[in-house]
Amino acid sequence: MKNEQTVDELREVAYQEIVDLFEGDSRAADRWLSSSVRALGNHPPISLMGTKPGIQKIRNTVRKWSEGAVS
Repeated sequence: MKNEQTVDELREVAYQEIVDLFEGDSRAADRWLSSSVRALGNHPPISLMGTKPGIQKIRNTVRKWSEGAVS
């Protein structure tokens, strides 16, 4: 039994959370993924999607924004 998600699985979950943040607009989500984001050290989120820590950083940012925090 697997108890830990792979990077690919986490990436899929994160992408869905990003699309949800943009109310289902995948084009807006894709633009955001390619844009420099201050909360992520002015890096585009897509550059962090290759590692579990990077994906977690993105998911934490998305969660804060969805809860109303502004960064």
